Amino acid sequence: MRRGCGLGPAAALAILLWAAGAAAQGTGEVRVEVSLKPDSIGLDEQALLAVTVSGAAQNLPAPDMPSLPRFEVYSQGSSSNITIVNGKVSASMTYRYLLVPTKAGVYPIERIAVVYNNRRYEGNRVTLTVLDKGTAMTPEIRRQTEESGEGAKDYFLEAVVDKKQPYVNEQVTLTLKFHIAVQYYGSPELIEPTTTGFWTEVLGNEAPYRQQIGGRAYRVIERKYALFPTQTGELTIGQAAIRVTVPERRQSTRDPFGMFNDFFSSGREVTVRSKPVTVNVRPLPTAGRPDDFTGSIGKYELTARADKNEVEVNQPVTVTFQVSGTGNIKAAAKPPIPQTDDFRVYEASSSENVGKQGDRLAGTKIYEEVFIPRRPGMLEIPAITYSYFDPERGAYATTSTKPIAIQALKPEGYVASGDLPYQGGGVVVGSEARDIRYIKEDIGRPARSGRIILLTPLYLLANGVPVLVLAALIAVRKRREKLAANVGLARSLRAGKMARKRLAKARGLATAAQGQAFYAELHQTLTAYVADKLNVSPHGLTTERLRELLGQQGADEGLVAAVADILQRCDFARFAPASISQEEITRALADVEETMIRLEGIHFA
Repeated sequence: MRRGCGLGPAAALAILLWAAGAAAQGTGEVRVEVSLKPDSIGLDEQALLAVTVSGAAQNLPAPDMPSLPRFEVYSQGSSSNITIVNGKVSASMTYRYLLVPTKAGVYPIERIAVVYNNRRYEGNRVTLTVLDKGTAMTPEIRRQTEESGEGAKDYFLEAVVDKKQPYVNEQVTLTLKFHIAVQYYGSPELIEPTTTGFWTEVLGNEAPYRQQIGGRAYRVIERKYALFPTQTGELTIGQAAIRVTVPERRQSTRDPFGMFNDFFSSGREVTVRSKPVTVNVRPLPTAGRPDDFTGSIGKYELTARADKNEVEVNQPVTVTFQVSGTGNIKAAAKPPIPQTDDFRVYEASSSENVGKQGDRLAGTKIYEEVFIPRRPGMLEIPAITYSYFDPERGAYATTSTKPIAIQALKPEGYVASGDLPYQGGGVVVGSEARDIRYIKEDIGRPARSGRIILLTPLYLLANGVPVLVLAALIAVRKRREKLAANVGLARSLRAGKMARKRLAKARGLATAAQGQAFYAELHQTLTAYVADKLNVSPHGLTTERLRELLGQQGADEGLVAAVADILQRCDFARFAPASISQEEITRALADVEETMIRLEGIHFA
């Protein structure tokens, strides 16, 4: 008897019979089962939601998931199972979702359903309790969500900082380390961490390397950031996340059709998250602070160089001052340029070049100043001191330039009088000179001849507009630098603009069919506006906390009550929805617009 490795006639017949039976039974009932493990977690933990759709059909539809505004939801892939018992085919598809909470509370999860053959099949209701503090995860959920934590065997994401108690505006180096010990497909997708309260510069990615951890070889991919805290106190660096596709993990079973599953397997997408990192930012010490300290923090050196050391009186000498070193070079202050009796000083230009030295942000800032000698002789541009705070030493330091000697020469015909800048070389003009007219001692009554060009509209327009444009550009640049150095001020100034955008979006959703999304946008409009004005995180900002913050800002009780009432109506409409009428939506939109006008009248400190 000859044995071949292909499918025989009997196997092919079995497949046809199975397909025919499945098609014949594809009109049966569909069941939706929802499970949650665990049902109680901490605010910094995750839960696994599983939705199983089963029935006597081959093409079972995917479930329709409800909106879960208090969670970040990540798909963890799906698995299928087909069984044939006595010629009857049954199939099931299990979809898994990772739930990451953003606020503590008790949240019912319901209305998960599928639509099949024009019928709606709804799953059971589950309830997830989110506590302020963490709870121990069960071994089962830790195993099923192993890709989400640092206890991972296959992959995990780690966030570390090089210092926990930096000074304000001192560099904190944040390193994200993605460890993976299994094969993955494509390029991992990074979701950057939130760095509210920091001036952030990306240092870049490091070359991947290998590391042994717990007896396993991991491929480690690093990404580094330079963070400069802009305020004192406790600041939190938010979670980062990486999405990556890994091979589907399958249990070993004796499935006669397993070779088809292996052939068509394309892997599953998983999401791994880091833990938030908290740093305590210290203020600069007051002891030993120099009088000329302007706020520069880092380790700097100041040099000065003149383009020439010999020049005639009233001719320019360009002196280049260079501040270089490690630190937030963009926020480094300009060195104090002195005004002397021997020179007139004018600012010419400035530029900056930012780079890095290892893991430290570094660079140079260049200022060009024009010095014009007022008198002849050996003059001197004095030494300039530059004070800064060195966080490595925890003390203030000073660097200085060397004096620059300038030889100012007398031009031809020079006199010391400011009224007569030049005099002839002792030449006396006699009466016999015929090519020179003597100056009249009495000029009579002078009269203006023609128009003064300086006062003509064309002259003023041609010369005034460039000056106004230059002044506007300087003002815009100064404003951008101020906002870049003060995140809180930038958020406060943009709060009204962002609120108007959200209100415009809410108007587009102001229909009964989109009631839940409409109320969610109204809730976000109010909470985000107050959070931006006070430079606090909008996540976890409860109604009671809003009442407290508005009260601290001097808001009247009527306005505070109006805000609380709107937020309560939004919560009822989103989490306990009944029939939402168009009249209620119109009234809610009008109330929010009126409340926003009243909020803009508050002077937020």
